[in-house]
Amino acid sequence: MVAEKAALLWDRFAAADPGLMRLACAMRAVLGAAVSLMILAALEQPGTALLVTGFTAMVTSLAISDLHPRNQLVTLGLGAPLFLATLITGAGLAPYPAAAGSVFLLLIFLAVNARRCGARGQGLGIFGFMGFFLSQFIGTRAVHLTQMGTAVLVAFGVVVAACYCLGFMTGSRVISRLRRAFSACLRDVMQDTAALLLTAERDASAGVPPLERRLDRLHVVVLLIENVIRERAVEEATDGQVLRHIVRVQVAVQRLTVLAVRVALAPPDTGDFVEPAARQQLAAQIRAIGHQLTPGTGTALRQRQPEREGAPTSLSAASTPLRDCLEAADELAAVVRFLDPRVSHSAVTEAARHETATSPTRSFSVSRYRAMTPADRKRGTSRQALQVTTAAALSIPGGHLLSPDHWYWAVMATWVVFVNAESTGEVLLQSMRRLAGTVLGAVFGCGLAALVEPCEPLLMVLLLMFMFGMFYLPSGAYWAVTFFITGGLSMLLALLQTFSVEVLVLRVQETALGVCCGVLVTAVVLPITVRRASDEELIHFLLVLRRLLHATKRSVTTDTTTSLTRAAHDLDQALQSFRKASLPLTHPLNPRLSRRNRARHLLALLGVGAYHARSLAAVAGHLPLGNDTGYATQVTAAADRAQRKVTHLIHLASRRPSTTSPLARREVTRALVMLSGEPRMRRGRSSPHHRVLLHIDRLDRILIALAQD
Repeated sequence: MVAEKAALLWDRFAAADPGLMRLACAMRAVLGAAVSLMILAALEQPGTALLVTGFTAMVTSLAISDLHPRNQLVTLGLGAPLFLATLITGAGLAPYPAAAGSVFLLLIFLAVNARRCGARGQGLGIFGFMGFFLSQFIGTRAVHLTQMGTAVLVAFGVVVAACYCLGFMTGSRVISRLRRAFSACLRDVMQDTAALLLTAERDASAGVPPLERRLDRLHVVVLLIENVIRERAVEEATDGQVLRHIVRVQVAVQRLTVLAVRVALAPPDTGDFVEPAARQQLAAQIRAIGHQLTPGTGTALRQRQPEREGAPTSLSAASTPLRDCLEAADELAAVVRFLDPRVSHSAVTEAARHETATSPTRSFSVSRYRAMTPADRKRGTSRQALQVTTAAALSIPGGHLLSPDHWYWAVMATWVVFVNAESTGEVLLQSMRRLAGTVLGAVFGCGLAALVEPCEPLLMVLLLMFMFGMFYLPSGAYWAVTFFITGGLSMLLALLQTFSVEVLVLRVQETALGVCCGVLVTAVVLPITVRRASDEELIHFLLVLRRLLHATKRSVTTDTTTSLTRAAHDLDQALQSFRKASLPLTHPLNPRLSRRNRARHLLALLGVGAYHARSLAAVAGHLPLGNDTGYATQVTAAADRAQRKVTHLIHLASRRPSTTSPLARREVTRALVMLSGEPRMRRGRSSPHHRVLLHIDRLDRILIALAQD
C-alpha cells in the first residue's frame, strides 16, 4: 500500500513535469554549481574564480533547450569554447568602455540571428552573450584569464560528468519518463471524465474547464514525445510503434471525453430510471481503465472486465449518447494495454509484428521525419536582431547614466524581454512580468539577505535553492522565474559582501530602463502587431492543414502514412504557435474585451479543427489499404472541398485590413463544449471508413465557421 501510494505521488509529480525535464535542468545547474565550487574551493582559488564557475554552471542549463541528451551534449561541446572566447574578449576590452559596448552590440546582433538555426543556435547565442556579460559583471582583466579559463573548464566538465556519466540523462530514460508522464496524465483525464458523468447537469459546465486543462497537459506530453523521438537516431522501429500507440490512445481518450461532455450536458429525463445506473456503470468502467495504469495494479482491468460482461447491465437500455460513450470506452480499453512503461521491448516489438501482419501494406518510420524547413525558423530573426540591437544601443548609455559600474543589467533586461517574443504585445507582456518579478525578488531578497548575511554556509544553501527554483519553474511563470533570479542575486551579493539596499534599487531601475527600451523599440523599429503575428500563425496553421488534407487523399491509394502522421504533428505545433502569438489578446488583463473574446473563440475553433485533424490522421493511418474505389472517390472529393475552403481562408487572412470596425462582443464557448454539441451523423457503431469521412466533414464545417468569424 505504501509503495503504491508513493508510486502514485511520483506519477503525479511526473505529470506536472513531463519527462522530469525541468527537474533535470535544475539539477544540472545546482549539481554543476555545487560540485564546481567545491573543487575550486579545495584548490584555494579566489572568490572571483568561484563566481565564474558557479555562473558558468548556471548558464549551461540556461542555454540547453535540445530535447535529446545527445544533442544537448553537442551543444555543450560547441558552447564551451564560445563562452570562453567571449569571456576573454570582454576581459580584454574592459578598460575601453566604448569599444566594449560596440563589440557587445555586434555580439547581440549575431546571437539573436543565430536563433534561426533552432534550439542549438539559440543556445550558442546565449553562451556568447552570457560570456561577455560575465566579463563585465565581475570586471575581469587579462591577468585573470588563466584562473577564469580554469573555472570555466571545470564547470563544463562537472556538468557533463554529473548529468551524463552518472546516467541521469539518457535517451531511453527520457522516453521512459515521458511514457510514464503520459500514463499519469491519461489517468487524470479518465478520473475527471468519470466524475463528470456522475455530475448533475447544473454542475456539469463547471467540470469542463478542469477536464480541458487535463487534456491540454496530456497533449503537451504527446508533443514532447514526438519531438524527442524525432531527435533520436536509434531504435527507430520500436520508437515508431510506441509513438503510434500513444497517438492512437490520445485520439481515443479525446473522443471519450467529447462524448462524456455530451452526456453530462444533456438534460436528464426525470422519468428515466435506467440512465443514472448506466452512468454509474460506465463511470466505473472508465475508472477501471485508469486503474490499469496505476503501478502495481496492471491486472485490475482484466479482472473487472469479465465481471462487467457477465453481470446484468443497464447500458443496453441507456440513451444513444451514453451507448456512444460506451463504444468509445471499449475502444480506449483496446488500445491502452501497451502503454505501461514497464512493458518489455519484446512485447512492443511483438505488437508491431502483429500489426504488420494484419496490415502489411501500411508502413510507419520515424527515420522519414525531417527537420522543420528553414523558412519556419528564420521568420523574423533578422528583424528581431535589429530590434534587440537597437534597444541595447539605447540601454547602454542609459545604464551608464544610472551607474557606470552596473550598466550591463539594463542590457540584460533588454535581451531577455525579446526571448521567445515576436510581437509588440508579447514583448510588453514579457516586460511586465520581468519588472514585477524583479521588484518582488528585490524586496524579498533584501529582507532575507539582511537576516542571514553573517552566515555564509546558509547564504550558499539559499543561493542554490534560488537557482533550483529558477530552473524548475515552468517558463509560463516568468515573473516567478525572475523573482528567483533577483533573490539569488541578493544572496550572491551578500556572499561577496557587496550587498546593500541601494544596489537592489539600482537593479530595479536598470531593469525598468531595459524593458522600457525594449518596448519602445519594438513599437517603433519594424513593429509587428499582435494581430499581424497571430494572422501569420493562422496562415501557417491553414497551410499545414491543407498539407494534411492532401496527405489524406494520398493515404487511400499509397502504402505509407508517414506524411499524414507528420502533418498532424506539425498541425499541433502550429496550434501551439498560434496560442502563444495570441496570448496578449487572450490574457485576462487585456482591457479590450471584444478582441479578447474573439481571439478566444478563434482559438477554440482551431482547437476543434485540430482535434478532427488529429483523429483523421489516426484513423486513416490505421486503415488497411484496399481497392474500394468508391470510398477513395468519396475521400478525395471531400478533401478537395475542404482544401478549396482552406485556400480561400488563406487568401482572406493574408489580405485582412490592419484596422477594422469595433467587434461585437461574442460569447466564448470552449472547444470541448463545441465538440460535444456537434450533431450525431448516424446511428450504430461507426466504421473506420465512415469516421474518416466524418472528420473531413467536421473540418469542412469548422472552415466555414472560420470564414464567418
